[in-house]
Amino acid sequence: MLQLLHIENIAVIERADIELDKGLTVLSGETGAGKSIVIDSIGALLGKRVSRDLVRSGAQKGFVSAVFTDLPRALRALALEHLLHETR
Repeated sequence: MLQLLHIENIAVIERADIELDKGLTVLSGETGAGKSIVIDSIGALLGKRVSRDLVRSGAQKGFVSAVFTDLPRALRALALEHLLHETR
C-alpha cells in the first residue's frame, strides 16, 4: 500500500507530502489543482519515463519518494533483489 508520497519541485508543486490510509482514496479538485501531477509522480516512482519539463520552473531537479507498507512477500523479495542489484 502507498502510505506516503513526497513530491519536491515537480510542475507547480514546490513541496508536498501526501499521506494515504487504507481504503479508497479519491483525487479530486478543480482544473489545475495538481491531480495529474500526483499521478505523474507516482508513474515516475514506478519507472515511467518523465520529461524534463515536469521539473518546476527555476529548479535544478525534481524529487519524488514514497513509503510503501504491507507489500506481498513476492513483491518485497523482488524489491529487495532490485535494491541489492542497484547497490553493486
